[in-house]
Amino acid sequence: MANAAEHLADLAGDAGDHAEESLRRRASELQKFFDDVEELLRKVSNVNDADIARLRRKVEGSIERVKSATRYSVEQAMEGTRRAARATDEYVHENPWTAIGVSAAAGLVAGAILCRR
Repeated sequence: MANAAEHLADLAGDAGDHAEESLRRRASELQKFFDDVEELLRKVSNVNDADIARLRRKVEGSIERVKSATRYSVEQAMEGTRRAARATDEYVHENPWTAIGVSAAAGLVAGAILCRR
């Protein structure tokens, strides 16, 4: 019983780790995008057109707002993932047979769906 519960708890932890890594990867991709846009803005900074200067300031402000919102969203998602993994781990340790039953049922449903295709 303890082995099955520990295995399910490990699976929950692995799923949380995978979700966190996925969020980090997406955040990294967004940072790369922001870096590219900022480089573009630096390249056009020496153009003496009033409209371009105004647009550049507007884009810089937008980038800062989006960066801030993205950082907050990533932090919230990661914290939510951690809380879910902890809650799952605690539940599995407190109710191992229920967790095993739910996992078995989910496996049967997934198997039935895959067999239909």
